[in-house]
Parts: sequence; C-alpha cells; structure tokens
Amino acid sequence: MNPNTSAKMTHEIGLVAKAAASPASQVVTISPERGAPSIESFAEDIIASYHMFDAVLSRAGEFDAVVVACFYDPGVEALKELLDVPVIGIAEAAMHVASLLAPKFSVITVLKRGVHHVHEVVRRAGLESKCASVRGVELGVLDIEEDWGRARAMIEAEARAAIRDDGAEAIVLGCAGMGPLDKELQESLGLPVVDGVACAIPLAELCLNYGVTTSKTVTFAALASKDSDSLDPVLAGVYG
Repeated sequence: MNPNTSAKMTHEIGLVAKAAASPASQVVTISPERGAPSIESFAEDIIASYHMFDAVLSRAGEFDAVVVACFYDPGVEALKELLDVPVIGIAEAAMHVASLLAPKFSVITVLKRGVHHVHEVVRRAGLESKCASVRGVELGVLDIEEDWGRARAMIEAEARAAIRDDGAEAIVLGCAGMGPLDKELQESLGLPVVDGVACAIPLAELCLNYGVTTSKTVTFAALASKDSDSLDPVLAGVYG
C-alpha cells in the first residue's frame, strides 16, 4: 500500500517489493484515489491515512498481509486494529532489521522538517536506544526520482556524516522512494544500508509462513460496535 497518490512512485515501490518477494508470493501494489501526492507533514500523514483506510478496507479479504509503504508508517496501528492479517510498516520493518545488524543505526529521511516526525516513528517502534540519529536531506519525496544521481549524492553525504559524527554502523533509508538506491549506497558506504519495502515484504512472508498475525487480545482487539447517525462509512463493517 503506497499511501500517497503518485502513480509513478507506486510503480517504483512495486518493483522493489516484487524483487524482495519469494517466487511463491504475489505482490499487488495499490494507492488511494485521493489524498496527498506525497506525505511530508503531519497533516498529509492524517489525510493520507484516512484515504488509505478506504482503499485497503474496500479490498479486505483479498490479501494475506498488508505492507504500508511510507516511512512515517501512517495508519499502521489503526490497520492492525481493523484487519486480521499481518500489517507491517516499512519504517518499523527497516529499523528492526537494522537493529539486528548493528548496535546503532541512523535514519536518512527527506526534508529536515520531517526529522521530528521520524523520531516519533522511532519512539513508537521502541527503538530509541538503537537509533544514533535521524538526519534529513532537503529533498522532497517526489524529487528523488527526478534526479537519482543528485538524490544519491545528498543521501550519501548525510549518511557519511551520521557514520562519522553520530556513530551509526548501519543506515536506514527513511523514504520508500529511496529504495532503489540501497545497494549502491551500501557498496559505497561499506556498511549495511536497508530499505523498508525490501525488509517488510520478507517479514510479512515470515509471519505467514510461521502462522502468526497481529495479537488481538487487548491493544489491537476488534472495535466495539457503535450505533450513530454520524458514523463514517469507512468504518462500516469493521466493528466486532
């Protein structure tokens, strides 16, 4: 699920996701019809999440797992409440994988205004002690694919600063649009560089193969029924 409305970015995410999947898995990449063309603020996070719910819930039952492909992990907790299948955000996936590979990782994300937002994502994932830093480059989400060479140079420069100044021993790419650069950057930097989509797909497969899904005992239990004339149609049919 690409939570933004960019068809080009949805296509690129699909290529990375399919490359990461096992031959037995079928990957379908979708995005909402309305919302934000890129998600670079708290407001866009909320609006995109709402439209993402509609897009995902309208196809509930078609898929064995859902990966949310935006590094803010928009709406991931809510989808874990609303769906019975595994739901994995690319930020939580990438950071957990990085925490297995190195004692400290740094996140390189888009736009300096997003640094605090990503710190909140790190906190929600419970990985503050493993995160050396979050650094932003002055690139918009959609700017990355407009000039891959420029984007790579800017990300690499910030990653080298994180390694030199912050003690990072692994780099997490903090935007789904950065995914195609992971191996080039890894070769250049000489340490693990992880992309969220490439991490989340195998983790979704692991959950399915292992026969586990989101715990529904307390925190992500099915929603209690509510009758109201003001009930939003997006919530129709999801109450337990």
